[in-house]
Amino acid sequence: MSVYQKVTADFYNGIAAGDIEVVEALIDDDFELIVPMSSGVLSGIYKGKKRFLEGVIPLVFSCVDPEQMIFCKNFKIISIFGNMVIAMAQNDGIALSGKPYNQTYFHIMTIVSGKITRLIESFDSALANDALWIENTEDLRPDIPFSLDKMDSNI
Repeated sequence: MSVYQKVTADFYNGIAAGDIEVVEALIDDDFELIVPMSSGVLSGIYKGKKRFLEGVIPLVFSCVDPEQMIFCKNFKIISIFGNMVIAMAQNDGIALSGKPYNQTYFHIMTIVSGKITRLIESFDSALANDALWIENTEDLRPDIPFSLDKMDSNI
């Protein structure tokens, strides 16, 4: 198993188990999450490990009952190009809204020295809006609104 496969598997397994310490150990301090949407509860570019762990993760996890939801229960690495991993993951469970939140994520991860430095995440935003984000969920303001012009190419 390559370092890229191991980091990816450990990341998804950590998310699925709710083991934030494992996830934290895999995330680079200069990590960035890119959600390529112009608006929504979760959209734009979020910079930094702290922002991800103290802003994004708590927001998402606060919308589910961990007894009824497993994030990233299943995952598959589609391909690896250099230090970039293309993968998909699926949830299984019920959100606090009472609705099923069986989401599929498409991820492009950049891994450097055994740490995830960038995660580009696409998902079914209509499903998230309907099932995950309850009525009073406020948008998590991005550090940078999404725009291809504002995204570093990372090559």
